[in-house]
Amino acid sequence: MIHELVVDAYDCAGDLNDPKALIAAAKSAVTKVGARIAGETYHQFQPHGLTACLILQESHFIVSTWPEYRFAVVNIFLCNEAMDAKKVWEDFSKLLKPGNSVFHQVRHQVPTALQKKTGSK
Repeated sequence: MIHELVVDAYDCAGDLNDPKALIAAAKSAVTKVGARIAGETYHQFQPHGLTACLILQESHFIVSTWPEYRFAVVNIFLCNEAMDAKKVWEDFSKLLKPGNSVFHQVRHQVPTALQKKTGSK
């Protein structure tokens, strides 16, 4: 079983329009749980908002922001079951400073053939 965490972050007091700060906070959060960064990118929307993505060797971290609504959506997908997506969120959320967060957990069933190859369940 592979877990994916999606967080809707409301009433964010942090800067949702600073790609460098968001990427730095994301990098810090994912590396603290042992994830390895394979690449990064972002797109800044006009007049505001952005989507930033870290490609991880274990999958991905994506944040999309709507500063005008003080709202962000964060998608944390870690294929290594030993890595805790909630810990990533706890660290990253310090930058967003949400007033309220709604969590959505998705469980992906790994195909049997892949389970045998990787030892996943």
